[in-house]
Parts: sequence; C-alpha cells; structure tokens
Amino acid sequence: MTESSTDLASRTPRSSGVQSVARAAALLGAVVDSPSGGATLTELSKLTGLNVSTVHRLLGTLCAEGLLCRSREGDRFQPGPVLLRLGRRSLASTGLPEVTAVLKELADATGETASIGMRRGDRVLVLVSVQSEQPLRYLGEPGVSVPLTRTAMGVALLAFDTPSPPQRTPGQRRGGVEQAGPDPTEDAEDAEKWSWHVRLLAAQFRGYAVLDGADGSGLRGLAAPVDSGSPYIQLAVDIQGPAGRMTDDRLDALGARVVAAADSLRGLPVALALGQL
Repeated sequence: MTESSTDLASRTPRSSGVQSVARAAALLGAVVDSPSGGATLTELSKLTGLNVSTVHRLLGTLCAEGLLCRSREGDRFQPGPVLLRLGRRSLASTGLPEVTAVLKELADATGETASIGMRRGDRVLVLVSVQSEQPLRYLGEPGVSVPLTRTAMGVALLAFDTPSPPQRTPGQRRGGVEQAGPDPTEDAEDAEKWSWHVRLLAAQFRGYAVLDGADGSGLRGLAAPVDSGSPYIQLAVDIQGPAGRMTDDRLDALGARVVAAADSLRGLPVALALGQL
C-alpha cells in the first residue's frame, strides 16, 4: 500500500533532517501527481498539509537543486530537469526502449497507431504511442487520460479483470422487490448493462476488444491486455485507426497482431513495474 503525500508529510520522523526529506518528498509527489501539469504554492500547502512558509522554503531549495522549476508564468511549480532526468533513467532501466520497439513493430505490421496504456481508477492513462505512417491516422497522445468505456484498452481491461455484473430478472427492482409494472428507466439501464455484458463476453471470446468511436470520429480501436504478473490486469496494448481501413474482415488478423504484441510485453521489466503501480 502506498502512502499519500499528506500521510508522508504529517508522519512524525526521528529528526529534523529526516523530517525535511519526508516533506520534500511529499512536495515532489504532489507536483508529479498534479493533473494540471504543476501546482501553486497554495495548492501544495493544502495537498501536503504543510504551512505556506514551510512549503515556500522547501520549494526554494528544490528549485535551486533542479528537482523542481517554475512555469513560464511563474505561478506553478513543475518537475525540474534533475527530476526529469531521473525519470528517464528509471524508465530506461525498466525496458521502455523494448516497449517502444514492440509498438513500432505493431504499428508497422498493422499500418495503424499503436499504444500502451495503464489503468488508473476508472480511466486509462496512455503511456507510449507510436504513430502510423499513413497520411490519415490516429494521432497518439501519451499522457492523455480516457474513461475506460471510451477506449478499446479500457474494454480489454474490463473484460479480463472485472467479473460480469449481476443480472436481474425482468420485473425485479434492485434489492429483489417485485415491481407492479415495467419501468422504462430500469429497462433502459438493463439494456445498456446487457450491451456491455455482451461486449465484454465478445472480447473474452476473441482474446481482444473492439470499440468504435462514439463521437463520430470514424475511429476504431483493437486492444489486448498485458499480463504483468500482478493479480490485476493494469496494462493493455491497442491500435487505433480509421474504421474504413480496419474493416470487419480484417479484425481477426489485426487482433492476432495486437494479442501477439501484448504477449511479447509480458516478460519485460516495464510491464512488471508499471503493472503493479
């Protein structure tokens, strides 16, 4: 179980030196985890539970050492060059170049943009993308967070990691109470649940998930889960491209490529590291 920035900052250490290190670590964690690409002095004070003067002093030291830096506007603190260099070294040691090579091979073989993503709650965070060389292509966006139900990777994660939702018999309310007549709202909810149930079963049967863009984009995605050795499925690989190229008659061939790429990532250190975060 990991500790939050607030827990780390508020824990009583043995010495002032250890206390300063713990507080600095809490600030670094709060900056890195900020969804808006940085945090202000006031926000960091609230996130860590430290008073503003303490945060101001520590931020000055962290910026001077290159661990943090100020945004161009000067009001937000962001990861600095030293922190970024540490991150790159860490990723390199986990096998990130090998992941990129697998995605490049997948993109070349299918002609579509290939990505790997990680589950974060009810969303998928895109970690790495290799773009297709086709003139008309999906532009992969590493760092983008997408709801599970809006991406093929999310469908694959749900299909291979989440048990099917319990089914209710017709005419039965939640809690098992019989209803006098049909409820249109519940009927619509039941239909939506059944639709998702079928979609997840189809993914389990195929070994990969298929999802068409619901926003009129004309995109189609195919995704397969990556077994990282964790009790839970946290990573998935996908390809995305125009549905006009990824036609129904090509799904099995494309899906086989995606599944093979996911299988080849199984033993890489990056899958073990990221899959258990």
